[in-house]
Amino acid sequence: MQGFQIWLLALVMTVTGLPDSYYKARQAFIDEELAMRVGAKQILNIKEQKVNTFLMNLKNQTIQQSIWTTTPYPPAISFFKSKPWIDNSTIYKIIKMMPKGGVLHIHNTAMTSIDWVIKTFTYLPDVYTRVENGTYPTRLYTYSSQHPGSDWTLVSDLRARAQDPKQFDESLIYEMSIWSEDPFLAYPTVNDVWKKFRNYFTSLGGLLKTSEHYRMYFEQALKEFYEDGVQYIEIKTTSTSEEFLIQHQNFVDNFKSKYADFIGVKLIIGGRRSATNQRDIVNKTLELMKKYPNLIKGFDLLSQEDVNHWTVEFADDLLKDNQSRLPYFFHAGETDWTQWVDFNLVDSVLMNASRIGHGYGVYHHPKVLEAVLRKHIAVELNPISNQVLGLVNDLRNHPGAYLFAVGAPVVISSDDPASWLAAPLSHDFYMAFMALGAVHDDLRLLKQLAINSITYSTMTDEERAEAMTKWQRKWEEFIDAVIRQFQLK
Repeated sequence: MQGFQIWLLALVMTVTGLPDSYYKARQAFIDEELAMRVGAKQILNIKEQKVNTFLMNLKNQTIQQSIWTTTPYPPAISFFKSKPWIDNSTIYKIIKMMPKGGVLHIHNTAMTSIDWVIKTFTYLPDVYTRVENGTYPTRLYTYSSQHPGSDWTLVSDLRARAQDPKQFDESLIYEMSIWSEDPFLAYPTVNDVWKKFRNYFTSLGGLLKTSEHYRMYFEQALKEFYEDGVQYIEIKTTSTSEEFLIQHQNFVDNFKSKYADFIGVKLIIGGRRSATNQRDIVNKTLELMKKYPNLIKGFDLLSQEDVNHWTVEFADDLLKDNQSRLPYFFHAGETDWTQWVDFNLVDSVLMNASRIGHGYGVYHHPKVLEAVLRKHIAVELNPISNQVLGLVNDLRNHPGAYLFAVGAPVVISSDDPASWLAAPLSHDFYMAFMALGAVHDDLRLLKQLAINSITYSTMTDEERAEAMTKWQRKWEEFIDAVIRQFQLK
């Protein structure tokens, strides 16, 4: 930060004819703004300062190259085009090494990489496939000991007939994902990309037919998230099956027995906005929270907001005597429309939501933003999701940039990363650092975002204290590893 201020002072001093008092007033104004930003209150120790200097040199080089040459700035273009550049950057490699705390907004069937899904489940015996035609054709899968019909073919037969089995597998990966070499041509509107997005879940669903399939899928998800620097996860799920919940907890307990510094998993039950009412699932969630208080932590409303029921339409189901019946974590404001479906943000505040999912439209609602700041309602930002699902092209224009500027309570999450071939969390942290963060936002921002994911989690105070201890230990190891790997003096 000091280097930035010296550079800024040198710049303004090249302007002649202005009194010294103006420079001082100007710097005081800027300093006041800088002090408001997410991470501004973090104080780095000597080792962290070494890493910060190295990291900021890399960030500045990337920015200057984009300003003064024709090199595209990665967050300014589609993730589908920028991903190879990001993956090869040293900044991304450092962020991937970093312990990022927790993911507080993730859907359970979009966690595990499609690469693993295809290379695991489609190699099992008796896996059949067919393509269902439509605007965006969907490849369906099923398991069957007998031939399920004339339009179904064994995946193993298709692979055997392929000239290159590796290319065949890659084609299955890209078919299942929403990845596109030309997303603007492939998805002219938000509704178009959501159609393809829904196909992902349909396609995957055919491969997750049994509890054993789901166990394999979920345990791989935990492994991938852990390897990406994630120690804690709060998962959105639509399942209220007690058998599913008990199995889930058993999977997590087994994983924690192998990885002592993994903190744990909590679940948030989600009702679909397409439903006519939420009463039954809200009642079921209440019952489950009483029975499994350490696992089930609240309720959410899921699905595309633009084309489904608004939160207020379910008010009778969600409130009792004008009070919230549950801790709420509503998806709200995941839209480009203003003064329309984004009023879901108002309901989130009035129903005392613990956090707001996406909150993309929050800066259109000054009273909502005021409540977010006053009541410390964390906003779950999912930058890549918002880009690939059509809300914003250049992530420097993401509303999260404003939330960073005013020091709002925010966490960075990844929503459905597997469906667009992203890492569990590192790609979204990269975008937060390079796009939502300002030019001068540094390691303090990244550190604060990791801490926020623990602060605004649903953990108890005791769990949160233990989680911070585990995260702090990993953070110190990370700082030492960066210094060692890049031979920082």
